[in-house]
Amino acid sequence: MANQLIHLDDKHISAVQLQMAKDRILETYINNLSEGASDVIYGHLRDAGFLYVARMLGGTKLDPTLISALVERWRPETHTFHLPCGECTITLEDVSLQLGLPVDGEVVTGPVLSTDWSETCEQLLGKVPNKFKGSRIEMKWLEDNFKTIEASASDVEKEQFARAFILKLIGGLLMPDKSRNLVHLRWLLLLADLKEAGRLSWGSAVLATLYREMCRATQPEKAKISGCMLLLQSWAWYRLPFLRPRVDLPYEFPLVIWWNNPARHSGIPIELEDIRLALDQQTEEEFVWMPYADPRIQECVPTEFLANRNIWHVKVPLIVFATVEIHESNRVMRQFGCMQRIPSSPQKLDDLHNIDLRGRLEEDWSTFHQKYIEIWQRRYDYLPSREPFLTPELATSPDYMDWFRHNGKPYLLSALERSRQRRRRRQRRGPINPRSGEHVAGRTTSAPAPHENSIVVQAPGEYFVQPPPTIPYYVPIPPTTPMYPVLSTILTFYPQSAYATPYNYPLIVSQIPSTTFFYQGGSSSQPPTHIRGDVRWATRTQTQSSTKEGDEVGDQHRCAREDEDEDDEEPPT
Repeated sequence: MANQLIHLDDKHISAVQLQMAKDRILETYINNLSEGASDVIYGHLRDAGFLYVARMLGGTKLDPTLISALVERWRPETHTFHLPCGECTITLEDVSLQLGLPVDGEVVTGPVLSTDWSETCEQLLGKVPNKFKGSRIEMKWLEDNFKTIEASASDVEKEQFARAFILKLIGGLLMPDKSRNLVHLRWLLLLADLKEAGRLSWGSAVLATLYREMCRATQPEKAKISGCMLLLQSWAWYRLPFLRPRVDLPYEFPLVIWWNNPARHSGIPIELEDIRLALDQQTEEEFVWMPYADPRIQECVPTEFLANRNIWHVKVPLIVFATVEIHESNRVMRQFGCMQRIPSSPQKLDDLHNIDLRGRLEEDWSTFHQKYIEIWQRRYDYLPSREPFLTPELATSPDYMDWFRHNGKPYLLSALERSRQRRRRRQRRGPINPRSGEHVAGRTTSAPAPHENSIVVQAPGEYFVQPPPTIPYYVPIPPTTPMYPVLSTILTFYPQSAYATPYNYPLIVSQIPSTTFFYQGGSSSQPPTHIRGDVRWATRTQTQSSTKEGDEVGDQHRCAREDEDEDDEEPPT
């Protein structure tokens, strides 16, 4: 049992879902910015590392059905999604390019309490909220008191306004909690010196928070999910073309804001059972392993985000205050243009999933998680072996897919259920003139146009809304630069990477001692997991994709623990 890859299935929504009276749709939350950042504070936002992510204005709506379907595929044991094509996940590369946040820096951690929050707010914000909820303040207070700033404002006032803007970003988009209208002031303590804040790895903090929230949301009794839902949704849209809306405009940076543009949603599944079926029927060719290798995307990414790609590959703990989650990069090497071999068994850190801020507000987390912080500080010692491949057929070792099918969870549906045809939303049309057969405006004697939510049966293979990139997994480039020999019985050469720049590390890197915590050697295996069939479920109510202050979400059957928040002052009972 110690080497089992899947050992939490009896507590996982993917197994319990089969016994539910109705599908569970998670409640999701974002608080979109009503206005962008003033150019008066651009310099301060750049110093703190939030200049690019500040472009995330309102426009993109959450799809809670898609998010719920993705959570069903998320495995807390490996921090990866399990799909028919293998394991995949959200990595530091995705955070860097999707959000434009720094990922190579110091850990976001420290104490979470201030001796006097009123004095702290007066000094760092220039204003004091009229009320506090423990160590949190209302997002609405920030919105009402920091709407605009004059160009003639003093440097101190500009810094205070920049801190308030960053707090709105963190509490509304990047790391929102389940309170929906509060933001913790521990973030403000880290923004006292904006240039020092720019040395922090805000990207790894966002990813650790998202990992933790997805792990919790796999528990069947959970009704809500927080964290950066825009990152999760955008990651899926870039990599699963058959689920994404169509946008016919050039890419923008950070890449997540591309979805703020007008989009067409016709032709994609919208019901949870249809998304679940589409994911089960998905083939390896339908998953875009390297979306950022698209030259059109490369053109819009600032060079500073492509200068150090090694940081994207490290297999290390991601730390943000009480949260520690492992970045399992060695399990998704195809996302970096490298061959995927059978990975080593994931380290079981189930106890860490139970550690949060509740009841431990006096803890200094920089001391509590010191051993994991030291691993992060030596992160470049934990680079997995990276072997480029030339053709898609060589993207995995010969034994990988057979191992994954026996030890992972590539399918949620039975073979009979997977044989069904997919359904899709049909594009809305106007009424047809029975005489001319043309679509016309105005009244007619013909039958009314189908409702926009009408579902029609679609033949297999016709569901692509936007074709995937035509570039191969690994782009051969003429040898204008030195090529890298790989010694064998026959001398072989590999071309450059898919990002059109030579690797700045050896092709095969194995720097981790075999006795260390993150050693890559060996393999994991397990027998097929039996799914429990005697689980009961209470029905849930409809979710909301985003809410504002004052909105109410009804759920009479919500579990008592679901209303608990990691940022709450009181420990769970």
